[in-house]
Amino acid sequence: MASATELRPIQPPSFSTHQHATPSLPSLPSTKYHDKVEMDLAIHLATLCRKSLVDLNSPLPDFKPSHPFTADEIVSLPLDKHRIDDALHDLPRRKSARHNLAVAISSFLYPVHQGSLTAIIRYEEDRVRLRAWAVLQRRYDMLKATVRNGHTTRGLSGGAAPGVQAPVWASRITSQGVWDPAKHPISLGGVPAIPMPVEIAHEADLAPFLNHLGGGGTSKLNGDEKGFELDGGRGEPYYGVKGAEFRKGVVYEDGRMDLCKMVVGPDHIGKLMDSLRPNEFVRHFLLGNNIIGPVGAHEIANFIHDLPGRIDTWYLAGNCIDGPSFNILVDAMIKSDAITNIWLKRNPLGSDASEDVYRLITGVQNLRTLDLDQTQLGDRGVADLFNRLAGHEMPEGMKLPLKHIYLNGNGISNEGAQAIGQFLLTPHCGLTSIYMSSNPMGDPGAIALAQALPKAPYLTRLLLQSIGVSTKGAVALCKAATGHPTLEVFDLGQAYVTHDLGQAYNYIEDDAVTAIQQLILAESHLSYLNFGHMAVAPPAIKLISEAVLKSATLVYFAAYPILPDPTLKAGTFRPAVDTTFANPAEPTRPQVLMSKAVQEHLAANVKTRYGEETSYNQFMEEDRRWLVSDKTDVRKIDSVYRNRDAGLARRRLLTLVKNWEEGDETLDRVMAAHAPTCSLRRHRVTKGVEERLLTIA
Repeated sequence: MASATELRPIQPPSFSTHQHATPSLPSLPSTKYHDKVEMDLAIHLATLCRKSLVDLNSPLPDFKPSHPFTADEIVSLPLDKHRIDDALHDLPRRKSARHNLAVAISSFLYPVHQGSLTAIIRYEEDRVRLRAWAVLQRRYDMLKATVRNGHTTRGLSGGAAPGVQAPVWASRITSQGVWDPAKHPISLGGVPAIPMPVEIAHEADLAPFLNHLGGGGTSKLNGDEKGFELDGGRGEPYYGVKGAEFRKGVVYEDGRMDLCKMVVGPDHIGKLMDSLRPNEFVRHFLLGNNIIGPVGAHEIANFIHDLPGRIDTWYLAGNCIDGPSFNILVDAMIKSDAITNIWLKRNPLGSDASEDVYRLITGVQNLRTLDLDQTQLGDRGVADLFNRLAGHEMPEGMKLPLKHIYLNGNGISNEGAQAIGQFLLTPHCGLTSIYMSSNPMGDPGAIALAQALPKAPYLTRLLLQSIGVSTKGAVALCKAATGHPTLEVFDLGQAYVTHDLGQAYNYIEDDAVTAIQQLILAESHLSYLNFGHMAVAPPAIKLISEAVLKSATLVYFAAYPILPDPTLKAGTFRPAVDTTFANPAEPTRPQVLMSKAVQEHLAANVKTRYGEETSYNQFMEEDRRWLVSDKTDVRKIDSVYRNRDAGLARRRLLTLVKNWEEGDETLDRVMAAHAPTCSLRRHRVTKGVEERLLTIA
C-alpha cells in the first residue's frame, strides 16, 4: 500500500531532452498528463527560481502572497532595485497541462528519491510566492507609471486632481506641498558635479582636426584636408555662420573652436593645446564635457601662461577640474587681459575653492561672465565667496567687471543668500544677471535676498526657479521687485531638472496674487515674468492675467494652475443627445478667451519693443533667449554638437544618458592621470607648476 508521500509509477514519463541529457534526473511517474518536457526550459526556469527565491528573501523575508497591499504600500516597496524575471509569472502548476514540466523543475530544485512528492509540494509553495511577486511587480510598474504621468488611482496618495491641465507637474508639486527641509532635506553642499557619460576619443579621430589647427587653419578648408563645410555649406543652423567641420571638431568663421562632447580627455589635451599655439584664428575655446581632468587644467594653464592674449572665451563645462587643479588655472587666468567669460559648469571645485573664485573675479580684468553652475561650492563656499567680494576694496567710483554670474545647483541656503545680498549693496558691485535656480533657499533665503534687491540698481535679470520658496518668500520677492528701476527678467517658476536634481519646487498659493498684481502694474521695465506651475486654481490665474493686460512692458508671461477649478460644474450626460462627457482637463471658454487676449497683448508689446516686422513666434524663437541671457557672451559658446544632440533628444531620436554605468572607472582614471613628461614634448611645463601638479596626482 502506498504511503502519503509516495506515488507508485505505472509507466515511465515521456521526455524530450533535445541537447541536454540529464541522467541524474529522477524518473517521474506517469499520470494522465502527457506534455513533453524541454529540458533546456526546465533548467532555465529552475535556475531563475533558485536565484529569485534567494533575492526575495533578502528585501522581503516575510513576504506573504495573501497579504492585502494598499496602493501606497505597493509603491513604497523596493521593487525598483529587487526585481525578478517576468517569466516566473507563468511557472507551470502541478495540476495543469504542463504538469510534467512542473515536476521536472521541482526535481532540479529539490532532488529526492524516486516517487517522492516532497519536491513537487515544495515547488508549488515556491511557485505561489514567485508568481505573487511577479504580479506585485507588474502592479508596482503600473502604479509608478501612474504617478510618473501625474495621475492617481484609488488608494494612491498624491497625483493630480481631475481637470488639471498639467498632471505631471501638479502631481509632483502637490505631493511636496510647502517645502519642509525636515521632511525633504536637501544637501547644502550642492548637486554632484558629474559630467555626462562619455568615452575618450581615439587619436586617429582627432588627428585631422588637430592637424588643421596646427597648420593655422581657419573656418576655410585648403582642399587637401579631411574635412567638409559645416552643414553642407549652409553653416551653423539658424545663424548661418560658416565653418569647417571634421570627424571630431569644428572651426567657425567667428573664431569659435568646437570640440564639445568629442572627449579629448587627459590623453589628447596636450596635443590639442600644442596645435593651438601657432593658430591665431581661434578666439573662443569650446571644450564642454571632455573630462580632461587635472592634467587638462594644467595644459590649459600652461597655454594661457605662454599666450595670455590669445583666447577670449573658455568653455570648460564637465571636465573633472577639481579644487587644486582649478587653483593652477586661476594662477594663469588672472594674468590674461583677453579673457571675458569663463564657463565651469559641472566641475567639482568644492567649497574650498571660494578663495580662488574670488581671485578670479577680482583678478581677471575683463571678466564679464562667470558660470559656476553645479560646481559643489555649497552654501559655505558661496557665503565665503560673496563675503570676500563684499569686503573687496576698490577706488571710489570703480566697479568689478563681472556682470553675469551663474550659481544654479550649488546648495545655496540662507547663509549664502545673505552674503549675496551684502555684495549687492556694495558700491563696487556691477552685477546685472544672477541665475540661482535649483538651490534650497526656502523662505529665509528668499527674504534675505529680497532685502537687498531694491538697493541693487544695476540688476536686470533674477532667476530663482525651484528654490523651495512658499507664498511668504514669494510675496517678499515680488514686493522687493515692484517698481525696480532696471529689473527686466524675474523668474520664480519651476526648473525642469528639479526632480532629477532632488531639489524643491516653489509652492506659491493664492495669497501671493495681490503682490503679483502690484508687481505687474507698477511702473518699471519688467519684460519677462515667469511663475510656472503655481499652487492655485484657474480663478487666481485670471486675476493675474487681467493685470498683464494692463502692462505696457511685458513681452513674456507664464503662470499655470495646478489645482482644479472649484467653480467648474461636474460634467453631465444626456442619453437623448448621446454625447461623450466633456474632458475636464480642457480649458473653459472664458479661459480660452483670456489666454487669447493675453497672447495678443504680449504680441503687441513685442512689436512695440522689437519692431512691427517681429512676430511673436519670431520673438519666442530668438529674441526671448537674449532677453533671458546676455547675447554677447552666450552666443560665443553655441555648439553644433550640443544643439544636434538636444534636437535629436527633443524628437526622441536620441536618448541622453545621464548616469555612468556601475563599475565604469573612466572618471577615476581621469582624476588619477599624470601630465606627460616625454623629453620630446616641445613645450615643457615650468618647474613650479609641475611640482603643484604632482601634488594633485
